[in-house]
Amino acid sequence: MVITEEKIDVIFSRLLTYVEKKFKSFLCKESLFQIKDLLTQTLKDKNKVKSFEEIGLFFAESDVIFVEAVSLFDFLRKNFIAHLPNNIDLREAKRVERLFEDIVNSFSKGYVESYTKREINNLTFLENHIIPSEMIYQLSRPLKSHIEYLRNFLYSIITDRDFDSVDYKSCEFGIWLKEEGKQLIEEEIIFKNIKFLHKNFHNLIEIAQSYKNQGFYKELFFILNEIENILLQNINNFSYLNTKLLALEFAKDPLTGVLTRRGFNVILQKHFEISELTRLPISIIIADIDFFKKINDTYGHLAGDEALKHFVKIIKQNLRKSDYIFRFGGEEFIILLPNTTLEEAIVIAEKIRETLEKTPLIYNGKEIKITASFGVKEVHPGEPVDRIIEDVDKKLYKAKESGRNKVIY
Repeated sequence: MVITEEKIDVIFSRLLTYVEKKFKSFLCKESLFQIKDLLTQTLKDKNKVKSFEEIGLFFAESDVIFVEAVSLFDFLRKNFIAHLPNNIDLREAKRVERLFEDIVNSFSKGYVESYTKREINNLTFLENHIIPSEMIYQLSRPLKSHIEYLRNFLYSIITDRDFDSVDYKSCEFGIWLKEEGKQLIEEEIIFKNIKFLHKNFHNLIEIAQSYKNQGFYKELFFILNEIENILLQNINNFSYLNTKLLALEFAKDPLTGVLTRRGFNVILQKHFEISELTRLPISIIIADIDFFKKINDTYGHLAGDEALKHFVKIIKQNLRKSDYIFRFGGEEFIILLPNTTLEEAIVIAEKIRETLEKTPLIYNGKEIKITASFGVKEVHPGEPVDRIIEDVDKKLYKAKESGRNKVIY
């Protein structure tokens, strides 16, 4: 062995420090000792490289982040080359480089196998439980065709069975997009985005298939991640379209045109199910116009109605098409923000607050200054809706107590 066992001990001692400082994933010392033993054996017998597949499987099942795991082997590669004797033949250094490339590829193969099995289970759950129960048939049918297409490709990775790729123009989703989808999707920006994602989805599967055939498993993992992200983006787009169609079934507030509280629970639960699968955050804002009674008393109830419509207009200016507004009664509104962290929701609430403060209502030639207070909370699947409302209401009440025209989170 070119590198002595003493030097290997030194390298792994440094690796332990590196992992403790840099890793977000939990990685026990026993795993590093296992890699050390297997690497020592592999330096003597290259056939042991295949055993790193089991390490990859274990890391994936232990939820160790793939990028961090690969950086671990990159750290070892650099240190092993640095510890080669000064008089070593250059070909030996290249041999070590190639050995670590093979190790990373073997590790990645095991990791991809575990990751792929998990994704197949996620897709099956999505197809069997979330989409049919929450999405109308006109949208669920094309989306499920893409899920089935991706699942077939994933099966080809873990079973080595043949997979026949289909051109994006001739697949079921593509045909639906050109015909029924084009009529169903009114917003041009949403339509173009779905079309773009659809084409990329097929292109990336072809690239992934090429990597799989060549045995490039590290590259395959990153492509699979991109494919998953595209699918999730399209699920979000379809969820938005679905909610628009479902919203027709719920009574809208006749004054402001936003949804009423009757639809809030249904729509929130739907997004909870999607969040549970995708791990994407959801946030809630409760907004309440300050001194609304004073507006009514001073300018009349018609002015109060105009103030409510003005407030909704300001809210909409600062939201995305995928967000929701519900009138919860009186001058109180709830804003539901899918795929939004608490920090992002706070920024949105502040924008609404600032815009409203700077944009007075003009009513009968008079300028009526309107402000509002906000409570903000990031919510999670499983939280009871009543408790969520209660928690955000407390934050809103605190904002009112502290002088109004505030955002509390």
